[in-house]
Amino acid sequence: MWTTVTSDMKQPADYQFRRVTIDLGRGDIHQENVSCQELEDFLGGIGRSFKLLGAYEVTDAFAPSSPLIMNLGIFSGTEMMTGLRTFFSAYSPLKVAQNGRPLAMWSTASGDFGTRLLSAGIDEVIFLGRAERPVYLLIHKDGDTLRLSLEDARDLLGQTTHEKIVCLTDRHPGSHVAALGPTGEHWQQNAYAAIACSTGNEIETRDCKPRFAGRGGMGSIMGSKQLLAIVAQAPIPKRAKLSPALLAANKEISRGEGSRNYRDPKKGNGAGGTWRNVAGLHPVGALPEMNFWPQGNDRPSSLYRAALEEPYVIKDESCFQCGIACHKNIYEVKEENGRRKAGKFFTKFDYEPLDLLTINLGIYDQQEALEIVELVDQLGFDSISLGVTLGYVMDYNRQHPQQQILEGVTFGDFAGACRLIKAAAAGQLPELGQGVKRLAESLGETSYAMHCKGLELPAYLPETNPGYPFALAGGHMSMRTFLFLVFEGKTDLDYWVDAIVNRGIYYTRDDLIGLCKFAGTPDRVITPALRELYGIEVSSEEMQHATQRTYLRGLLLERKQGTTLDDYVLPERTYEHNPHVQLPHFITPEFWHTLRERVFQEFDVQIERYGLHAVP
Repeated sequence: MWTTVTSDMKQPADYQFRRVTIDLGRGDIHQENVSCQELEDFLGGIGRSFKLLGAYEVTDAFAPSSPLIMNLGIFSGTEMMTGLRTFFSAYSPLKVAQNGRPLAMWSTASGDFGTRLLSAGIDEVIFLGRAERPVYLLIHKDGDTLRLSLEDARDLLGQTTHEKIVCLTDRHPGSHVAALGPTGEHWQQNAYAAIACSTGNEIETRDCKPRFAGRGGMGSIMGSKQLLAIVAQAPIPKRAKLSPALLAANKEISRGEGSRNYRDPKKGNGAGGTWRNVAGLHPVGALPEMNFWPQGNDRPSSLYRAALEEPYVIKDESCFQCGIACHKNIYEVKEENGRRKAGKFFTKFDYEPLDLLTINLGIYDQQEALEIVELVDQLGFDSISLGVTLGYVMDYNRQHPQQQILEGVTFGDFAGACRLIKAAAAGQLPELGQGVKRLAESLGETSYAMHCKGLELPAYLPETNPGYPFALAGGHMSMRTFLFLVFEGKTDLDYWVDAIVNRGIYYTRDDLIGLCKFAGTPDRVITPALRELYGIEVSSEEMQHATQRTYLRGLLLERKQGTTLDDYVLPERTYEHNPHVQLPHFITPEFWHTLRERVFQEFDVQIERYGLHAVP
């Protein structure tokens, strides 16, 4: 992102960004400088992606003509703390309308890859076509010379996410990598492959510590194009002394109230990271267990963080130059001179993979939990979609002991679950790899299939969150209503209409600008940083309007693909009352239908007010 305007204060239209369009089938690589037309173009991320996706007619997510867009937000790769995110957007093979057409969405990862991409001077890449053989894209910047080439990747076939990252960073020193695992190589059978983005910690220690763009099958799209990896090799420019606004913003991010929940207690009175949700939700019966049906016993307590503190060493580690340190990496205990030190690395625990791959499958053993989470990371699955689909399989087998599926795996069967995971990654179990919606419909038993529009739910009970169906890219990352009932306890219609239409959507602001959601960065420090870095004055109100317009463009893209009211539904089990859930059970069919009608009325008013139109 750059400008030739020399005045102190500038407008978004004064800026340009570099877009690369690659036709993998022909091997054509085209670079162009694009002028920003409005604030969303300047902010980047999904603000640009949703505008771009509207120009493509897509009926098959895996068609060569279907685009995969990789881009950055305005803070990605900058000195702004947590500005590390790389966005991948496409028409998803997993998120689909009832008519079978794929729906637009995005996924994003932190790590160091985005920083290298910006250092190479690239803001956006559009991948089209399908390569004749497996390739990886090499982006090489040396001085003022930028070279992009498609390299033979056949030697990478079969390698795990981590093995590809290590192999390519050894081959191209000073690089960072976005790579698939075996799951993405077998894209025809797996609709929810993830993209792993390397971290400095991973390269230095050679432990499997990437960050993942997991949701919606962006790795499957990448695999369908025979693109196994993207390598960004460019020196990071020497950092200048931080300006006062950036210093203030970084102090707020690292020690402010917005990031407190993700810091460790020893670091600025933190609450412990996403792992804390296991111990927080379990006592009130709101922790998904055995396919989102809490059991009302104490078995999940074995996977509280406190329960693992003695048998393992847990280190909170960070992404590049981040003061939050939200990674909770788990190591074997190594005794040295009477002191506990970190030995062998096992895996990294975040809430979603931990709950959905263990407790939601009836697996409570600590060592088994470490192994299954690490297995899924190495193979390159979206852990959320995989955990939910496996939970459905186990629930189905429990209810149908005489006609079981997929080896009859049931709750608590760790060995059986690992066998299925490995087979699916190898392309041998498409019934598992195509997701819970397709599997449940094929079996004619959909009431306890935990998804909305084909996208599996994150680890929060649907009966606590009627905002799920309106989320564009996963129920907790693009609609911040998932813990409102736990924290605020409100159940009336007016509250939930406002929560969905206004409060929930603004959570996607960071999916334009490139900051980590864990930072909880307030507008009051973002706007001065934009002024100092780019000379652009953006008010909090303008930022909110840009975010709202982006959401509405996403909603219109869904309508373009043929969604109707019947696409916006909750799993039927939502209406059943689980006596172990100690929160109000308020979502009835009547409540839901009224809420949906009012929400869409509000959205239609906003669409008209902003002058947006459905893409023809």
